[in-house]
Amino acid sequence: AAPAPSGGESIESTEIFMPALSSTMSEGKVVEWLKNVGDYVEAGEALMVVESDKADMDVEAFEDGYLAAIIKGEGETADVGAPVGILVANE
Repeated sequence: AAPAPSGGESIESTEIFMPALSSTMSEGKVVEWLKNVGDYVEAGEALMVVESDKADMDVEAFEDGYLAAIIKGEGETADVGAPVGILVANE
């Protein structure tokens, strides 16, 4: 096994995926991010607003963490299941 890289801990991260908000939805548009990079979010807290083929809906975080990155910005679309952001356990 290769030695672990020195000078850093592994960062536990979780991808935030574009959810299927309806049975006919194939892609969604990020209308608004309700959190900024660096903000702490709790499971169940609204992270972003997504526009589906039927309505705009709040999308909640599935676990606690810090919003580390936004992959899809406001106004951008993503296929259902595609990553749109990243949560990390520690700031």
